[in-house]
This record gives sequence, C-alpha cells and structure tokens, in this order.
Amino acid sequence: MAVHSKKPFILLGFGLICLIFQSSAQELRDAISLTRSEQFAAADKLFQKLVQHRPNDGDVYFYYGDNYLKQYFADTMNISFQEMTDAAQALFIQGIQKEPSNPVNYAGLAEISLLKKNRQEAQAYLDKANSLLPTKKNKIILPLEKHETALVKMADAFVQADVNDTATIFTYLREAERLNPKDFELYLVEGDAFIFLLNNGSRAIANYNIAQSLNPKSPMAKLRIGQLWMKAKQYQMALNYYEEGIRIDSTFAPAYRELGFLLSKAGRNTEAKKMFKKYLELSAGNVSARLQYINTLITLQDYKEAIVEINSILSTDTTIVDLFRALAYSQFENGNYEEGLKAMQKFFAKTPEEKLRVSDYIYLGRLLAKNKQDSLSAIALCHAYHMDTTQTDLLSEVAMCYNREKEYSEAIRIYEKKDLLGQANVLDIFNLAKNYYNIQDYEKAAQVFERFTSLQPSYVPGYVWWARTLFFLDPESDSGLAKPVYEKILDITRDDTVANKKDRLESYYYLAYYFYHQWVLDKKNLDNARNSLMYNQDVLAIDPENAKARMMVDELKKVVK
Repeated sequence: MAVHSKKPFILLGFGLICLIFQSSAQELRDAISLTRSEQFAAADKLFQKLVQHRPNDGDVYFYYGDNYLKQYFADTMNISFQEMTDAAQALFIQGIQKEPSNPVNYAGLAEISLLKKNRQEAQAYLDKANSLLPTKKNKIILPLEKHETALVKMADAFVQADVNDTATIFTYLREAERLNPKDFELYLVEGDAFIFLLNNGSRAIANYNIAQSLNPKSPMAKLRIGQLWMKAKQYQMALNYYEEGIRIDSTFAPAYRELGFLLSKAGRNTEAKKMFKKYLELSAGNVSARLQYINTLITLQDYKEAIVEINSILSTDTTIVDLFRALAYSQFENGNYEEGLKAMQKFFAKTPEEKLRVSDYIYLGRLLAKNKQDSLSAIALCHAYHMDTTQTDLLSEVAMCYNREKEYSEAIRIYEKKDLLGQANVLDIFNLAKNYYNIQDYEKAAQVFERFTSLQPSYVPGYVWWARTLFFLDPESDSGLAKPVYEKILDITRDDTVANKKDRLESYYYLAYYFYHQWVLDKKNLDNARNSLMYNQDVLAIDPENAKARMMVDELKKVVK
C-alpha cells in the first residue's frame, strides 16, 4: 500500500522536472531570438536568469557570449570591439569550465581569435572542439544536436570573421547536414558563406529558401534575402522581403532598420524615420540601436532631432565618447556654433589622436572659424589637409582664415600652393589677386586679376579690382594703364546701368580725370578735352554734387565749343 502510494508523487516529480526543463529550453530559445532581433539588453537579462537556472549548461554560456559579439556586429562604428570580445570570451571560458564536454564554446573562442586575425590560436581552439566530437575511433558520447550545432558554429566562426577558408567551412557544414539536415541554421550559415565569401547570390538564396521552409516562423531568411537584393540595388525586391519578414514577426527589429535604410536611400525620409523609430522602440535599452538611429538622423540631415537624441543619452551616460562627435557635427549643421565647439572640444579631450578622423579636424576648424578663432581654425584645417591631401578645398578655407586675420602673406602662400597643385578654382585666383592687392604688390595683383578676368569675362568686380590695381601702378594716369579696363567695365555694364551704377560712376570718374590730365599735358589736343567733358558730365548725371567733376566741367566748357 505504501509502495503504491509513492508512485503518483514520483510521477508528479518527474513531470515537474520535465516542465521546468521545457520552460528553461523555451527561455533559451527566447533569449536567442532576442539576440537575433537585436534586443540585446532584453536578451542579456534573460541570459542572466538562464545562468542561474542552468549553471552547468555550456550552450547558455555560448549564446550569452554570442549576444555580445552580435552587439558589436550590429554597430561596429560605435560599439567597442575590445569590450564586446572580452565579455564574450569570459563567458565562453566559463561555459567550458561548467561543461567541458561541450565543444560549442571552443567555436566561440575560435571566432574571437579569427576576428583578431590570430589564425594559429583559432586553429588550436578548433582542434580542441574537434577532439570533443564523436568519431568511429573514439567512444565519446555527445547528443546529436550538440554535435551538429558545434559544427555549424565552427563553420560560422570563419564566416563571421570574414575568413575565406571555404574548404574548412563547407567540410563542417556537410558533416552537420549529414547529422541533421533539418536544422535551418546551417542553411543560414551556408547562405552567408556563399554571399559574403564567394559572392554567389543564387546559391545564397537557394540556401536561405531552404532555411525558410524548415522554419517558416523565423524572419531571419527573409532578412538575409532582402539584404542580398539591397546589395544588388534591387530595392523593390528588398522591400518585399523586409515586409515579409515583418509579417512573420512584427517584433523583428532588424527588418525595420533595413527598411529605414532602404527608404532613406529612396529619399522617402519621413517613412524612413518611422521605420527607425520602430526599430528603436523594439530595441528598447539597446544603446547601439539608439546610436544607429542618431547616425541615421544625421544622414537624413535631421540635425535638430539628432541633437535631442544625443542629449537624451548624454544626460545619463557620458562615457560614449563618439556621442560628443555626433553632437558637434549636428550642432554645426544646425547653426549652433558655440555649443558645437564645446562638444567638439570635449570629444578631442576624450579621444586618442590615433582615433581622430579627417572629418573631426574639418568640423573643429569650421566651428573655430564660426566662433571667430581663425588662427586656431587654420591650424585644425591644415591638419585635416595633411591627413588627406586629396581634399585641396581645405586649403581655400585655410587661406580665408589667414585673410580674416589680415595675415595676407600667409593667405598668398596657401593659395599659391593650391595653384601649383593645379587645384585652384576661379574664386581662389580672385582671392589670391586681392591678397596681393592688400600687401600692395600691385604688379603681381594686376597679373592675377588679368588672369581671373580671362576666366570670368563677364564678372564685373574682377575688372573693377583689376582697374584699381592698374591705377596704383599709374597713380597720375600718365600712361593710362587702367583706361582700357575701365572702358571694358562701361561696355559690359551697358545693359544694366542701374545695378552697376557704382562701378560705372568709378569708371566715368577715372576716364574723366585721365582725359583731363592728358589735356593739361597737351592743351592743343581738344579731343582729350571733349572726352573729359563728356565723362565728367556722365559723372554729374549720377552724382550731381561731385565738386571735382563740376570744377573740371566749368573749365573744359571754356575751351570746348
């Protein structure tokens, strides 16, 4: 009787253990799904719980470590490679310690080594993983699922690290397929290998389609095919697959992100922002997602909203140094130059020299210029140019900084350097001539203004500056060096005398004086007197109160009948 009375309790206990195991297995699947959906913070919380529930399960540690690697892959620009690989490595090692017979964590360590370009170390880890796999010669007992998963992850280590050892990759995948041809993940990895390492789109799609048929509830294959079509610039096809992925799983964040990129490329910025906001919403707690959203806002030139998002993160976390870069860029583009400079100075203070980009120095230089710190701006822009000497337009900005500081000789040096490189544009040539004028090197200025007007024959100010320069070379108008240029000004402004009134007045006055001076030198030449009278009357028509013109008119009327 007593014996019979224990059976229900024994069965109940066994059933409870099964339920706990099933629940825990589902939690692991959920955590992996969160990682794939780039909801890394939510996945992290679930993995922490799983470590407590299944402290000796190597798979938990592997996928927990993989969660960190996937964070890095999701945003390699902003996420620290060292931090993510260190965290993943610690978990893989812990997984090995907790379950030494499970080879999967060695695959994780191999991936990190391959990412660090240490092939020898990676091979040592792969050899260790292989030694834990059952063969005909050894008597190792390993569940088929763990055996097959390890092979897939060993192959994937090469794919994720972009190491083109297809012989090894496909050897692992063929063996995995022999063990379990129903595992959709191995076909995802095989598809990735074909597209990323062999650039074979058709074979990649074939594998992704097999993966989709084996697991219709997973949006991963749809995402991969969409990305493939995006790469091929078949945007409508990509759109279709992303939307199919969302129909399968409306919480699958990467599909919204990819849709955002696609729509922004098509110029549909309002729709793109909606997709990115949805991605951000689904990736709640995912700083990487917020950083990607900020980068997207900058790409879409929505600097105002980018500033709001950046400041929101900085209000609770100032450790992400690149945020100060993004803030400085956005503040500049939004016209907030003082705030932009403050952000850029913080960024430079927190960033090692080797991590600074050309664009950082460019924005620093421009922010300094906008804050009327031209000397420092010139230094920053020069540094940017020396980092990338193809950006010769920076030399023009440097020269303008010197010009505003009235360091005309330095401005000339920079413009001449650009000219010697064959990169000077017409504005550079004009400004070069003006700087020669500013240092009173009128001969050189006249040569460069003449060159400029030959390039811009209808630009009135070019002739005006050239004429003034020639006047200083002949201040008494003995030779009339400026005469043909002032006559040219009158000729090219004939059709719009109102808009060019000031320049025409200057031309009339010079010509009036020139001919008057020539008449004074030779009073028998009445043609000079007549010409001077005519031009002086033109001066008075525009400027009736001009005393000198009135004086010359009165004198000339006495001799010109």
